[in-house]
Amino acid sequence: MSPIITHEDELELASIEKTLANKIKKLAKSQNTLINAQKKYAEDIAKTNLMRQSLNRTYRDVLKQMQVLARESKSNIKDEEVNLFQEIIHKNDEYVEANDKYFNALKDITIKKEYFISKKIQLADAITDMASRRSTVIKKALAVEKAKNKLIEGDKLNLLDQQLSDVQRAFDRSRDVFLKQVDQFLEVRNELDALWLKLQAVIKEFC
Repeated sequence: MSPIITHEDELELASIEKTLANKIKKLAKSQNTLINAQKKYAEDIAKTNLMRQSLNRTYRDVLKQMQVLARESKSNIKDEEVNLFQEIIHKNDEYVEANDKYFNALKDITIKKEYFISKKIQLADAITDMASRRSTVIKKALAVEKAKNKLIEGDKLNLLDQQLSDVQRAFDRSRDVFLKQVDQFLEVRNELDALWLKLQAVIKEFC
């Protein structure tokens, strides 16, 4: 036998929905702090990569001069030294390329995460609004039911019925907004998941 659903159950749902919305916003605030740290990390990677590029240009200058001197039999430059510098430069070029890809992937993620957080907040706001309107509908329905039990005048009862219809329509619109926000939230989350997979692929490529 199924339990009897009462207006108290819907009011409890509205209360839990408000709690959910508050926790979504708290998580979004915490994630925003992490995003700022990730942005700083990405910026540091970019700065370090510029330094590595500058270093590699100097390595090339040294190599070029070594290659000139290596042509002279009396110079103190051996082919082994030239080869070692060439290997260092080659590896540095690989590191620069890897870090560029890593930086770009991180940057894409932080931008998308910022957008995702904005969607979380919009979703929380939609939940809060829907929960408030849910409570309003239930309370108005109870008021109409009590009025009917008191056998009040027809005009007053019609007015209450109209008010109930108005708040019900407002709730329905609010629920439509909520469902739209859920769809957008899931869409952006899927896009973010794809960017995480892209970052993972970048890391694997240079492991």
